[in-house]
Amino acid sequence: MNERIIKPGVVKMIIDHTKNKNKKYTQETVNDILTAFFDVVEIAISKGNSIHINGYMTIEPQYRAERKARNVQANTEIKVPPHYKVNIKSGSRFNQAAERLTERILNNKV
Repeated sequence: MNERIIKPGVVKMIIDHTKNKNKKYTQETVNDILTAFFDVVEIAISKGNSIHINGYMTIEPQYRAERKARNVQANTEIKVPPHYKVNIKSGSRFNQAAERLTERILNNKV
């Protein structure tokens, strides 16, 4: 648990997962598809669009209004200008995966 999986690991996991379904993809093909997916998401966000992948997630730009904050080191008030942030909402399949993790962890600790 708490393993940090980086892109090459994700590519390998996809290849292993598709082998179980009698499909053969090269590491280069999967890497290109994964890169293209994230490029498309990046382009959509930069245009103000959202991406909804039914059951998995919604990725959308979210407007943040100007606000005041405090610089703790200098003990001064600063203004944070209005800006957009990326908001990712998990879908039902990811939520169910988290519930299974919770059940597995809590059942092992009891």
